[in-house]
Amino acid sequence: MSEKEFTLKHVFEDVLDLKEDEDSDETEELLGPTEEHCGEEWNIKIDREEDHLGIYIYAEVPAGKEISLDYTIKIVSKDKKKTCSVSTSCMFKYGLQYHGCSSFIDWQVLENEYLDDGKLEVEIHVKITKMSGYEEEEIERKDLRSFGEDMKQFSDVVLKVKWSKFYVLKLYLSAHSPYFASLFLGKFQEAEKSEVELKDVDPEDFQCYLEVLYGENAIDEDTVYGILSVADMLNTPIVVKKCEEFLMEKSKKGLKRKLELAGNYRMEGLKKMCLDEIKSKEDIRSVIPADPMEMDKGILAELLKKSLDSN
Repeated sequence: MSEKEFTLKHVFEDVLDLKEDEDSDETEELLGPTEEHCGEEWNIKIDREEDHLGIYIYAEVPAGKEISLDYTIKIVSKDKKKTCSVSTSCMFKYGLQYHGCSSFIDWQVLENEYLDDGKLEVEIHVKITKMSGYEEEEIERKDLRSFGEDMKQFSDVVLKVKWSKFYVLKLYLSAHSPYFASLFLGKFQEAEKSEVELKDVDPEDFQCYLEVLYGENAIDEDTVYGILSVADMLNTPIVVKKCEEFLMEKSKKGLKRKLELAGNYRMEGLKKMCLDEIKSKEDIRSVIPADPMEMDKGILAELLKKSLDSN
């Protein structure tokens, strides 16, 4: 199999509120949102252990399967002049496992140089080196449409996304995305360039995003999260709408996950469908995340109203 790379990134708020319970072995923690890559769910956790910040990565791996990876944890100082990072390897097996560094950075250094109004952006770059117990079709996805060099004669701009290049048409992208319309048809210097770099985008997610934009049926349980993140970032309503239709009509994802996506990407139809399915206090408890403040405020208000109405 070819190596799979992706980056988990999240801005944690109220990091200064993290405290270690000196009377027990337990520590408070903050969790990032769940993301799907390679068919599995991943997230980031941070906590405070004594006088250090701990940062960890988690993957939910089914029984009988293993994922080996190299990964790099990185944070950037608030003045953007320094970074703190650590690179290592690990293997995930079945069961609740976090791998990472319990003493990633001294807490005082974190407060003085890295926290920006209590906020901290954490980035973990992952390179999967081996997936054991998976069928080949579970590991590798075949592209539904080529945007490689063979499409050069049909394109007028190259989009560079990390290690990949995509040959596309400016007008076609601009017609569907205000982001690209501004980039290519506005007064930005990129309008005159034949090659433009897109930052903070995963190449495989962008491949799937382009496939959907060009009419291919690329949305499934594994790709929908990445497609949504790119479509939201690049302001492409038609792609968001297609993802919403998939989540409403075909997806087998749980109610909690669908509601989270509806809030994150402002999908009102999906939001209404999920809320209509919530009938009892038990249903409400099942969709509330560990940190309720991470939930969309509008959805949280609707759940509170349902809770009061059920009394």
